[in-house]
Amino acid sequence: MLVRFALVLTLGVALSACASVDLPDIDFMGTSDFDDDIATLESSFPRPEDTPLIPTDVRTAAEWDDTARGMERFLDLPDAPQAEPALSPAEFDRQFENARAATESYKADDPQ
Repeated sequence: MLVRFALVLTLGVALSACASVDLPDIDFMGTSDFDDDIATLESSFPRPEDTPLIPTDVRTAAEWDDTARGMERFLDLPDAPQAEPALSPAEFDRQFENARAATESYKADDPQ
């Protein structure tokens, strides 16, 4: 009973709020401001009654599956990393000693 009263009260408030809004006069059954524009539309556009109820240019499920499998195969291809040429043992030792010297100079600069 209380729910029904609340529903009636809400409906009454909503309707009274709508009564204070000025809505434009809309002629739903008459002519439209666009009637002249509709008459000049390009003739290649289909009329609404000539359009199919469901789309006819949609791929089949098998075509979607084939395309998806092709994309999966494409994504599964391994990408070979661009490897840098191997360092000679002498160049490796030189870079290692440079890194060790940089580390030692960093430690020497430590205020501890």
